[in-house]
Amino acid sequence: MWKMTLGLGLAAVVMANANAANKCPPLPEGMRCAAENGDPRAMYVVGREAYDKAREAGDYTEARRWAVRSKEAGFLAGKMLYKMVHMQAGDGQHKDLVEAHGWLTMAIDGGANYLVPWRRRLEGKMTNEQISAARQKANN
Repeated sequence: MWKMTLGLGLAAVVMANANAANKCPPLPEGMRCAAENGDPRAMYVVGREAYDKAREAGDYTEARRWAVRSKEAGFLAGKMLYKMVHMQAGDGQHKDLVEAHGWLTMAIDGGANYLVPWRRRLEGKMTNEQISAARQKANN
């Protein structure tokens, strides 16, 4: 599955931002460089690789960072990755449930109302102390 995702991502990145392409090594070695230089398609590919690793490691921090950047750049696949990361967080798959709750709260506050049930689902897996800490962080 990841090979297909990477292949599709690489195909999309072939037409990458000219500025990023000039600053970076050729693809695929230059993928992270292109992402760091603002190419939303490369951001998606790097984020998707981080997402695949996170599904085993339980730390979605890097995947979320790239998903947010790609989504904010207007790349449709970045929006899909953003949803996927937040749904995993809502399922309690991120290593830090308080942090995951914060991500969901920020996303919901930003208009992602479809994540409300996912935040409730996460709260079902959290202790009262964790929920309290998450709400306190959200209010600061």
